Amino acid sequence: MNIIQKQATEFIKFKMRDHRNYKDFIDDVRSELWEYKKDPYKIEFVEKLIKEAKIRYDEHMLVCTNKNSCRTNKFYENTLFFLQEELEELEENLTPESFNKIEKETINETLQIILDDLNKLKLGQEITYNDLSDEFEELKDLYYLDKKNWLQLFQGKVSEMVAGGVISETVSKSIVKILFENYEKLIGG
Repeated sequence: MNIIQKQATEFIKFKMRDHRNYKDFIDDVRSELWEYKKDPYKIEFVEKLIKEAKIRYDEHMLVCTNKNSCRTNKFYENTLFFLQEELEELEENLTPESFNKIEKETINETLQIILDDLNKLKLGQEITYNDLSDEFEELKDLYYLDKKNWLQLFQGKVSEMVAGGVISETVSKSIVKILFENYEKLIGG
């Protein structure tokens, strides 16, 4: 979990109450977003809020006895609607240097393909799937960075895995090559 996700988790912990007016909560969200200077940071924050609100809503629905006129349902439904609108507005303002939703999904799929391919092939050595998966999960939490900095971290993680003996230099070159060949336009490489 990155720093923005932690901040969102704390925000939810102290600001989201099941029976509170959703308008008050959305006003609090908008006020909090002013604290972030960059749109990718704001997007990261709102995405985490949406994720957490969906989890809480789903948990509530399992025990709700009055689904049609429940105040808690109304709170979550309206909150999710307005958070989604906020997210869409923020995504419209992204610059080409930042990852958009489609780019994030595409890179996530590519990272999974790399993991799957390496796990199947083993490329002549024992590659720990979990080690690579953990490293890639950390990178997925950093999409709020611009593409150039994210790519530098990606290359650094791959180099660190080589230095630590998790993967060979040949494998690392294959990983970087796959990402660059398929998504050079996304990363600006």
